Amino acid sequence: MNFNSGRFWLKTAVYALLTTVIAGLAVFLLLLWQFDSDAARRELEHAFAAQGRTLKVSGPVSPLFWPRPGIAVDNVSLSEADGHSDFAAMRRIELRFAWLPLLQKHYLVRQVRLLGVDATVIRRPDGTMNIADLFDARQQNERVHVKLDDLSIADGDISWRDEISGRKGRLTALRLDAGNMEDSGEIEVSTQLAWDGRQFDLHGKLPVSIADDQVRVDGFALDARTHLPRMQVLSAQLTGSLMLNQARGLLEASQLELKLETAKPAATAVIRAPKLDLSADGIFAPSVRFALNLGDQETHYLLDGQASNVRSANGRSQAQNIAGNFQWENGKNRLKVEYSAPAVMDGLSSLRLQPAGVRAALSTPYLPRGVIRTELTGQIDADLQAETLQSRLSGLFDGARLDLDIRQKSFTRPHHDVSLTLARLDLNRYLPAQDGPLAPLLRSSQKINLDWLSDVDLNGRVAIGQFDVGRFSVQQVDMDVRASSTGVDINRFTAQIYQGVLAGTLSISNDATPSLHIDQKLSHMNVHPLLKDLFDFSRIEGRGNGAADLTASGRTFDELRSTLGGTLSVSLSEGALTGINLVEALKNLPAELSQWGTQTIASDLKQKTPFQRLSASFAFDKGVGRNHDLKLASPLIDLNGQGKLDLSQNIVDYAFNVRANPVEFPKLKGLNVPIKITGALPAPTYALDFNALVKDKKTDAEKQQVLKDQLTRPLQVLK
Repeated sequence: MNFNSGRFWLKTAVYALLTTVIAGLAVFLLLLWQFDSDAARRELEHAFAAQGRTLKVSGPVSPLFWPRPGIAVDNVSLSEADGHSDFAAMRRIELRFAWLPLLQKHYLVRQVRLLGVDATVIRRPDGTMNIADLFDARQQNERVHVKLDDLSIADGDISWRDEISGRKGRLTALRLDAGNMEDSGEIEVSTQLAWDGRQFDLHGKLPVSIADDQVRVDGFALDARTHLPRMQVLSAQLTGSLMLNQARGLLEASQLELKLETAKPAATAVIRAPKLDLSADGIFAPSVRFALNLGDQETHYLLDGQASNVRSANGRSQAQNIAGNFQWENGKNRLKVEYSAPAVMDGLSSLRLQPAGVRAALSTPYLPRGVIRTELTGQIDADLQAETLQSRLSGLFDGARLDLDIRQKSFTRPHHDVSLTLARLDLNRYLPAQDGPLAPLLRSSQKINLDWLSDVDLNGRVAIGQFDVGRFSVQQVDMDVRASSTGVDINRFTAQIYQGVLAGTLSISNDATPSLHIDQKLSHMNVHPLLKDLFDFSRIEGRGNGAADLTASGRTFDELRSTLGGTLSVSLSEGALTGINLVEALKNLPAELSQWGTQTIASDLKQKTPFQRLSASFAFDKGVGRNHDLKLASPLIDLNGQGKLDLSQNIVDYAFNVRANPVEFPKLKGLNVPIKITGALPAPTYALDFNALVKDKKTDAEKQQVLKDQLTRPLQVLK
């Protein structure tokens, strides 16, 4: 036989091909002979009998031959474990089996393809899942075993319902392809998730390998994107590794990291769990770290912390302790908060931190001498679904009792409702050292920075037992505050001020040039210590009422003073003008007036001019208050005056006409003494107003004669 003959090799190839075809045809005929669609239908319908489930096949059952033998079943439905409630429906199922076991009528499932899957996964009120029985190896059919190498799901629709928290979710357009899972395969998944009214686009790749009863996923990555209200796009990525031990019913995760990012506002949040176990008993993680970075060019929020011994079971999660730091920065303004508390979460929404410990420190250029510190304890509740946060804290603020109640709505655009009660606030501990009146503290060219209001949305009630700044002090402060990006409005303000009551409103706008509006009324106040502590002005005593309706604009306190406008009125009773005794001067004429006519007299605080009533109203414009109706009445004299107070220059310029009471001083009837008060507000000087005396005279001789007459007339009438 010639082995080199081409004819020989042609015959050999033909015979081999025929043998292969005949063998394949024989196997095909054998499978076809053994295949019984009715038997297959019955086998499928009884496959889940042990779990109490009912499987119905409404469509045809047909055999598959290549590349593995199997069956295709159309229009399949599967009930819940009660045997009648709907669990899932599939348009088509394709199962492919290993060759040799099939010849012995044992079904080893190697490939599964599901088309048009529609199923509902439920977590019951007792915490169990409606799919738990499907993973119970003890209830599997003895002739059917699953050892998947390939899995494919297309056009899936999976609904999720949590009967504990009431939350619902849904996966639509689900597509999953997993191949070569026994070696080093990969699962590729894409779907759309609807969760709490939001839509997420999900996709990811999971390297997977299956060995015996263990499934490993090393270095997977799942990505998600969604649009959130008031944001552009939220991107999320979950990475890590998984190992599923089917025999123990345990899923072990390692190096899990969830990263969330948004572009507007610019924010990044990261949650890391080095180790996490999921079993029928629940979830356990020895530690979970988290961090948040949120902000823009002006304002930043930083949050970091760690939760230890995190457990979750039967709809409740708890952490032995959560501790970390929170920081807010706006320019040179900075708030640092340290917190620590055990945590409990019911479902996926309700979170409680109790007892919560909080230590806070606030530093700002406006309080250059120190950092404001407080230490509080209490309770913090959060509803993650409703996006609300409630804090009830109490403790000490600079040694004074502090009670703080904060309610926050929304986590992306927070709105706060605040109630704050503080026993005492002494700003002198933090302001530049100066034991004096308030006015010098407000004399500053430093810019008033309201940029921190850009992200603020707050309504609040503030009550302070005593408030001190400089020598100025008020008690029982109570106000309603509204703060937002447009400014600060104090719609209701009351306080006990120098034995009287102050009530009204105050607002400042957050414009390019802020504007200030003050509308206040004072009742029964003691004016002497008020003016002394505000302006170091001690020339008036008495009790009475006042009203102010003032506006100003500017970026500094100096600018506010120089633009001050509006009205101010005051009415006093039973008081005195200090620094001058006009009654005594009238009694000692002409010596006193003679002295005033030739020189200015510095005020003497021991001297006083008593009065029964004093009233005046001022019209302010560009920081200058002008008055034309000052009236003083006493048993011995009457005084009328007009002039101005220049707050920007801190000076006074006033002219008075003093008349003696003709009843008490009949010999001084008709006597009119013009007096001029000028100079710095804290220390003005007094002089006879020569200009007032000679305003109608034209020549120097006439003016000299008027002065002489005024200085000698009292001497004549007193003779």
